[in-house]
This record gives sequence, C-alpha cells and structure tokens, in this order.
Amino acid sequence: MESAQPQRTCVVTGRKLQPDEGLRIVLGPDGAPAVDWKGRLPGRGAWVLWEREALEGVGGRGRLSRAFKQPVQVPEEHWPLALARERVVRHQTELIGLATRAGQLKVGGGVAERCLKKGWATGIVLASDAGATVAEDFGRKAKGYEVELHRSVLSAEAIGIALGKGGPRSVLALGAGPLVRSLRIQLLRGIALL
Repeated sequence: MESAQPQRTCVVTGRKLQPDEGLRIVLGPDGAPAVDWKGRLPGRGAWVLWEREALEGVGGRGRLSRAFKQPVQVPEEHWPLALARERVVRHQTELIGLATRAGQLKVGGGVAERCLKKGWATGIVLASDAGATVAEDFGRKAKGYEVELHRSVLSAEAIGIALGKGGPRSVLALGAGPLVRSLRIQLLRGIALL
C-alpha cells in the first residue's frame, strides 16, 4: 500500500500545492519565521504558493500566526518575496553556466535557430531585456517547433557574465538533462515573481 503524500495548502490563497509549487516557512528556535528552501527542516511548516501576490501576502492578516498557532512577527515588509527573488536570480545564473558547460544549453540566436531545426532544442530562453523583435521572432519559432518559450529574470548582460562570455547574450536554446529541468523550474519561478 502506497503512503499518502502530506497535503500542502497555501496559507494565503488556500490552494492545494505540490512541493515544487510552494515555499515552506518554518519557525526558528527564537520564534522568527525562516524560509526552508529545501523543504527539509524539522517542525511544522507553513506553505506559500510560489507567486508574487501570495508571497507579498504572507505577513498580512495574521496568516502565519494562524498557521503556527502562535504570534509570528514577519521580519520586514517584503519578506519573503525579496529573498525569493534573490534566490531565483542566483539559481538562474548558476544553472545557465552549469548547463552550458554540461552541453545541455546552447547560446546565441543563430545557434538557437539551428538547434530548433535539428530537433535538439526543447525550449528557448530570452533575456529579460531581449528586444521586442527578437522576442516576437523566437516566439513564432518556438510555437512552430512546439517548444516552450521562457523569459529569464536575468538581463542579456547578466547572462553573458553567467556564461563567462565577453558581452550580452539574449537567446539560449535548452536541450535535455537534469540541469535544464532545474533551470526550467527557476525560470517559471522567476516569471511568477514578476
């Protein structure tokens, strides 16, 4: 007989969550809330949907106090949204560099187009500041080749730095592999936080 997964419910929206859809908050020994990034810390946890509106609403209306059945003081006004944004930026930066070195990601508009034509690309990533023409062009190409189109929270300059390249890079082709799977999660989280 299979064991049932614990049920997670967002303390802000009331929506039922899968583990990767939410952010877990726990109380430290001092009673202050902390983000459990890996979902492994002991004790009772409160879950929040990984979206901007939900993360903004964590501190309001005594939601955490009700979830933990004790008074909880949120550290600052935009907590944990600011922490979540910082983490997404850091993870996208790391994963883009790692996936490129592992051969799971290719860089450049022409390269991305060739990857689409060869059937190698499983998705396209555009920098946050990619121009409208580039976004429209690759939007059509992604749709035509039936692959996902993602927008990174990183600028073209930040992507270039993550890749160790000497300039901005605004188009990436995603291949397959575990690093790309992790990057897709971070890309979706980044968009949800805008």
